[in-house]
Amino acid sequence: MEPAIDLHCHIFPRAWLDLVRRDGERVGAGFYRRPDGREFLRAPGDFDYPVGEELWSVPALVAAIERRNLTGAALSVAPPTLSYWADPGLGAELSAAMNDSLAAVVRERPDRFVALCTVPLQDIPRAAREMERALARPEFRGVMIGSNLGGRNLDDPYFLPFWEAADALGACVFVHPYQVLGSERLQRYYLWNVVGMVTETCVAIESLIFGGVYARFGRLRTYFAHAGGSFPWLRGRAEHAYHRIRSIRYPVDRPPSAFLDRVHVDNMCFIPSALTWLAGQLGSDHIAVGSDYPFDIGPDDPTAIVAEAPDLAADARRDILWGTAAKLLGLRPGDLGTPG
Repeated sequence: MEPAIDLHCHIFPRAWLDLVRRDGERVGAGFYRRPDGREFLRAPGDFDYPVGEELWSVPALVAAIERRNLTGAALSVAPPTLSYWADPGLGAELSAAMNDSLAAVVRERPDRFVALCTVPLQDIPRAAREMERALARPEFRGVMIGSNLGGRNLDDPYFLPFWEAADALGACVFVHPYQVLGSERLQRYYLWNVVGMVTETCVAIESLIFGGVYARFGRLRTYFAHAGGSFPWLRGRAEHAYHRIRSIRYPVDRPPSAFLDRVHVDNMCFIPSALTWLAGQLGSDHIAVGSDYPFDIGPDDPTAIVAEAPDLAADARRDILWGTAAKLLGLRPGDLGTPG
């Protein structure tokens, strides 16, 4: 079996779930039962989901990646557990507890998992300290953050100390859409996810480009959920705006195309020919497998599209299945099934 490593795989850390059971009001979440007796979890971010072992259980996680033809995964917290609204002390407490839970999962199955830490972005000094603490541990290979904080885009000066810390650590940063813009208009037909998530990711990428974050922090490594959202498909529009719209003063002296080497994405574009096109735009070495486990928006087998994508060379398929993940996570031969 060809190795395949999932860079977009979530769990609900036991520490967070235990706190919801004890004191859900403290974290703005809670469990409830529907008339048919099924238990559901309601949490911030339009989240209302059935409760099952797949949210936290290590055996269930292993079974899930095997069903999806994966050899390993980088685990990150589920976005509803990001508690950026909490006061800084609680935020730091939750981040540390969730990271400890993630580390415990990795220690149980280091042959299958590594982890991405979470940090309290509502307090950047605390976020930097928690990132440093986590990345000093062998279980962690990067950090996951949301795409905005209370409407602040990621190029806001508020975030600069975080990017400086991530750059200094050489951290791999997974940017996941969170609290999507325009959600009040996207509540019907699941549009907050189908449309809102990918639009939010485009805003995040273009903010990092146009806001000068990539230009300023040369070691910064990033990857983005959902095939980079709408960014790859709209990049030509961004290029045109950079060159033609003279009324805008950009903090950078290079167009978006100059920063594509900093943008890595997962393969969740669902149409095989679209994956071929995406590889032509970003390079196969900038695309990795993503399942969005345990959520139902994700593909049942995130490796199938790699096999089905037309006109991809064998080395490009290897890049997407495991090579890009190994590069971003700093994996050694043999880690998570990579060739020895």
